[in-house]
Amino acid sequence: MGKEVRYTYKRGTPLTPEEIAMIEAARELPVEEDEDNPEIDPISTPEQYAALMRAVAERNRRVIARLRGVEP
Repeated sequence: MGKEVRYTYKRGTPLTPEEIAMIEAARELPVEEDEDNPEIDPISTPEQYAALMRAVAERNRRVIARLRGVEP
């Protein structure tokens, strides 16, 4: 197993040339699909997409009600 790397970015700190090279190399990597959490596409998975939109609307309704001081 690889070595665990931890890094805390401090705002305003410039990136090193090595970090910039790592980011540029990562841009060239292919996109990997996540089998456990597939993309929700309105064309290929319309039921999942509709459920997602309902959940987002419900969440937004609760957030707005909370901001207005009204409990849902």
